[in-house]
Amino acid sequence: MDRRKFIKDISLIGLGLTLGPALLDLSRHRSSAQNISKLVIVRHPKAVENMKINSETAKKMVDKGIMQFTGKENLRDAWASILRSLSPNDVVSIKVNCINSSLPSHPEVVNAIVAGLIAAGVKENNIIIWDKTSRELARCGYKINTSDVGVRCFGSDESGWGYDKQVRVADKNIRLSKILTVSDHIINVPVLKNHNLCGVTLGMKNHYGSVDNPGSLHGSIFRFMQCDPYIAELNNVPEIRDKTRLIVLDGLIGAYQSGPGGRPQFVFNSIILGQDPVAVDYKGWEIIKAERQQHGMGMSQPKHIKTAAKLGLGINDPDSIRTETVDA
Repeated sequence: MDRRKFIKDISLIGLGLTLGPALLDLSRHRSSAQNISKLVIVRHPKAVENMKINSETAKKMVDKGIMQFTGKENLRDAWASILRSLSPNDVVSIKVNCINSSLPSHPEVVNAIVAGLIAAGVKENNIIIWDKTSRELARCGYKINTSDVGVRCFGSDESGWGYDKQVRVADKNIRLSKILTVSDHIINVPVLKNHNLCGVTLGMKNHYGSVDNPGSLHGSIFRFMQCDPYIAELNNVPEIRDKTRLIVLDGLIGAYQSGPGGRPQFVFNSIILGQDPVAVDYKGWEIIKAERQQHGMGMSQPKHIKTAAKLGLGINDPDSIRTETVDA
């Protein structure tokens, strides 16, 4: 080794020794940040009164939640930061859950989301509120609108829509709703409910309403399969995985048994926001499990939450989920 190279190598070693601890700390911080999922729970003690939703309070909760989640000081900037690379003609769809008319994604919550999207610059007619059928939507209090004026609201069964792209989900071929495929951004608005087969029906299972044949995704031996791995695999298709911008879990009223049908069974007065579908489902499961325990019923972690975590769709480790609880 010549003298010049020796001096250069010694200098680099010295620099590494000087900066080493700082570089290690930065690496640890970056790794930690990448493995933490943030959730925001917004509460209000009078969001639900006599099993009716207070629309003004629901809006305050959604607004508070999105600003808390994004760290933005106003509604426009908060929603704009969620809608990455928003273009003037982008379609933003809101996937609701209306299979149970007694316990749907409440229109009061969805209306608050719509107001936020419009504030962020989304054109009214480029917003679509949707589920599997228009009949189910109308039954849950949504006004059907297929026109080119105002916010649109209709089901995949509406004329001219239906299902188009075929995808493989585990060992099944299913087709995706055309509403899903034309969407540039998706806001997922599930409900706080248990499910007799798979444990819970929250954000990830809400997309069973996004396909033509959800029955095929339950498994041939229902109680053994518990919709696994179908729920996780469905949420791993690019049309869902890459377009979902936010999950807003409507936890104002919930059900802890006999789901997904049946009457509402408890008031939780909360809305949960997150971008990690696994973490949102995990938190929803914890809430339902706690309610079941109060009634002498146990509940293990649903298989599909574990499978989705293994697929890399999100986190189901409670130590890696940072939950911020705020009051509206």
